[in-house]
Amino acid sequence: MTTNCSDNGLWEERLFEVLADFLDSSEAGQATSEAALIDRYPQYAAGLHEFFEARDCVERLTIPMRRAAQTLIAVSPLATELEADVSSAGHAVEAPAAETYMWRPDRYRVDGEVARGGMGVIFRGRDRHLGRDVAFKFLLGKYRADAELRQRFAREARITSRLQHPGVIPVYELGQFSDSCPFFTMPLVKGQSLDLLLDGRSEPSRDVPHFLKIFEQVCQTVAYAHSVGIIHRDLKPANVMVSPFGVVQVMDWGLAKEFRKESGEPGEESVPTVPGDSARHDVEPEPSVSESASGTCAGRVLGTPAFMSPEQARGDGELDERADVYGLGALLCVILIGRPPFVGYDAEEVRARAASGDLAEVFALLDASSAERELVEIAKRCLAAVPADRFRDAGQVAAAITAYLESDLRRAERDLVRFFDLSPDLFCVAGLDGYFRRVNGNFSRVLGYTDRELLSRPFLEFVHADDQTRTIAEMEKLSRGLPVIRFENRYRDVAGGYRWFEWTAKSIPEEGVIFAVARDVTDRIHLERQLNSITASGESGPG
Repeated sequence: MTTNCSDNGLWEERLFEVLADFLDSSEAGQATSEAALIDRYPQYAAGLHEFFEARDCVERLTIPMRRAAQTLIAVSPLATELEADVSSAGHAVEAPAAETYMWRPDRYRVDGEVARGGMGVIFRGRDRHLGRDVAFKFLLGKYRADAELRQRFAREARITSRLQHPGVIPVYELGQFSDSCPFFTMPLVKGQSLDLLLDGRSEPSRDVPHFLKIFEQVCQTVAYAHSVGIIHRDLKPANVMVSPFGVVQVMDWGLAKEFRKESGEPGEESVPTVPGDSARHDVEPEPSVSESASGTCAGRVLGTPAFMSPEQARGDGELDERADVYGLGALLCVILIGRPPFVGYDAEEVRARAASGDLAEVFALLDASSAERELVEIAKRCLAAVPADRFRDAGQVAAAITAYLESDLRRAERDLVRFFDLSPDLFCVAGLDGYFRRVNGNFSRVLGYTDRELLSRPFLEFVHADDQTRTIAEMEKLSRGLPVIRFENRYRDVAGGYRWFEWTAKSIPEEGVIFAVARDVTDRIHLERQLNSITASGESGPG
């Protein structure tokens, strides 16, 4: 939203005052039209237009509360067309008729706006019949008269309903008002978008393993879509939602479309379309570019400029899975270096840079980053300017990321074992049940027992009788999650002598595990005792 005021906060505050006055006047029976209000306050025209547009959306759902004759046509996502469809065998199949019912005010409660994109707006609401929160999505007011966009909107619902995967939000219901304006309902998703989570980092190198696990789930979801012949065409962090419980979902399939596989066949089944759409494959409205390089464009060049593949930015003909592979690479780029492949002053500049396919700058940034080389190579292969040089589809990207994560885990485990075994200290993993679970080689070197002897007996059996009570007290602290720092006790060696150990330990009580490191301080303690003895002898001598 653009304003003529340098202080955006003050501008919004004044806009809210204007809207509050308008609502008060309306309740008093002195309603003012949108045009009259904008004439009176031209400096708030953009904000007022958005308000009336959103109010119009709500009006479309609440008209039946005042006029029960208004009808709503509900169409199941699975039983779609009123006209005959053509099966893959070429025979005409009569599709079931759509169910028509009267809109009942007790069915849905419509609440406030949740979000808006290039073409649609989403409101939250409540399905009173089923007792669940829902989201309503329908076209922005300025696009409702456009038959092409209405077709695309309905196609979004049908494509989304076809993608039966945990990483895709299901569609509950697709419908249209008596004026043929479509809408659909879906679950109200709770969580944060990936772009907000990434923006919350203090630097790009923070929490990379966590975000890679999210990215892996995104790749798996897109891989499923590719397997059924669907490409997303607008992959970006803002279109990835992460729930508080770790569920990752790819959102906004508004630009999704079927593509033809190498065999020349479409996906597993044809996506049904609204009447009149069957002959059109990729007819879009006139070219345009959104005001934000990170926002979706509604035009022949479809997508988000900062995340577009070169061929998508140029408006090339048929796109395939590799356009999404590029989008995944751009998303990975944000995870690794904190920015997409291309940035610029405005969306058109970014689109032009993307169309050029000159990736030298972002490749240099990836090479200079602290990210591991294997990850950098995955990102660079996804971002290759020539589609043939990229991974073939999202399934290959998912496999590469999974292999990296698994190898990274194995490498971390190997490093831990190497440190565990090569350290001069005595490392162990013990249980709150009083048994060692794992010890490094220094235990056997210092005490002379085999690993089997150490692991098969309660460790208190090795502790000097005079130190057992204190050792039990430290174990009690560990069972409550408290750390142990520089605790000393004696362990019996295989020859019957005792070695002094200085312990530092930390526990995970809910798992019953203790991680501990000990240092053999026997020589130090003997030396201290000798010095104390000499000092004591000197003090008690002739004076």
